[in-house]
Amino acid sequence: MNTPIEFMKPRLVGDRFSGHAIPFEMLKNLSVLEELVIEAAKWKYLKAHPDRQRVPRGFTEGVSLQLTEVRDGSAIPIIVLTFMTTTPLFPEVGTHVTYFEQGRDAIFATVSAAEEQVQNPNSLPPHLLGYFDQLGRALRDDEALELDPTNQLKPARLTKETRRRILLQSDKIQELTEEVTLRGTVPEMDQEKSSFEFQVIAGSRIKAPLEPQYFDVILNAFTAYRDNRKIVIRGIGRYDRNEKLLGLTLVEHVSLLDELDPGARLNEFKSLKNGWLDGKGIAPTHKQLEWLVDAFERHYPDELRLPYLYPTADGGVQAEWSLGGWEISLEINLDTQQGEWQALQVCDEHEEFYVLNLNQPDAWQWLSAEIMKKSGVEA
Repeated sequence: MNTPIEFMKPRLVGDRFSGHAIPFEMLKNLSVLEELVIEAAKWKYLKAHPDRQRVPRGFTEGVSLQLTEVRDGSAIPIIVLTFMTTTPLFPEVGTHVTYFEQGRDAIFATVSAAEEQVQNPNSLPPHLLGYFDQLGRALRDDEALELDPTNQLKPARLTKETRRRILLQSDKIQELTEEVTLRGTVPEMDQEKSSFEFQVIAGSRIKAPLEPQYFDVILNAFTAYRDNRKIVIRGIGRYDRNEKLLGLTLVEHVSLLDELDPGARLNEFKSLKNGWLDGKGIAPTHKQLEWLVDAFERHYPDELRLPYLYPTADGGVQAEWSLGGWEISLEINLDTQQGEWQALQVCDEHEEFYVLNLNQPDAWQWLSAEIMKKSGVEA
């Protein structure tokens, strides 16, 4: 007989989850929980029975984690542990549930200890920490997976930073994986080995697998390499313990980039050094540029005319548009994340000035509406 018990109620925190929905990429990350819980339960059993070399036969018979619903409050997936109460072959199956609960609690303890940067004797052993390479991999900088949200003092908040700390605790883990979005060119392509070389803008040259579904796009970029044809790749990147990108293990999406693609242009600015403008220019930081790339990707509609982007001497970025008799500039202060909008109507020299807080979605909505209006396009 199968018996379900409510086992976990993790909570996803972040703007992506405010609609009480879970993206598929997060579900892929959560799927590793079942295997981790089972392995943690085995570890707990063997720890309680030091005289045994392995768990009893049927220890995991009929055991599974199942997602039954998603409740409000960001996104809260309800996960139940289903197990067989008893079977003729394995009559003790139902008595092992306590070890699965102990394994779950050890997972919570591991994450909480990493968040607080302390040692916890109830944490998982090093040989189980590799499961965190997949668990939480899709989390972004401003997101968290609270594995035990009912514990207000220690909700076991898994973030990008705590996940990294957990993985680095094991000396056996020499490479970490991360979901990445990379822009660059294709200088080499090897059909025999089903791979290609990818030159990241202002970054390293790495190897990536050549997936059949992306063959034509990669070939297009390779053929036009001398014309600086750029592509964007989303996939899984391999990093060493010092955060150096080593290569791609999986390519999940590839597309050709517009010549004015903001992400590609802003990534080029990462190569700037202080003094780049006749010894005076201030170079923006990588973190500042990544914020602006993310802001354009989240808030600037694909159908709108793309701006020309230029670095400014004071460490900012200027965006410029020429639209239907209007000359428009947006000077972006990367320190304050504000933009000074100036629009000049050439025919009568009518001018408009606004200051926008580019940390607010409303500011990007206003900017998009103005670009659309001055392009002569109806919303």
